[in-house]
Amino acid sequence: MSSQDMETLGSIATIEHIIRKLRELIDTDGSIPPELRGALHATLDGHLLDAKKRVLLRVD
Repeated sequence: MSSQDMETLGSIATIEHIIRKLRELIDTDGSIPPELRGALHATLDGHLLDAKKRVLLRVD
């Protein structure tokens, strides 16, 4: 595996880790209503996909 592939995988892993931590914060914060949690998770999903696309496009 090339160093560029390793860097790409590392970047994606870092992005996923950050999103996972944000999800944990959302899920454990009792002041966030359930309906807002769903919207926040959907927003994070969109950002995760966009970030992965940007990383992968940078490789091509």
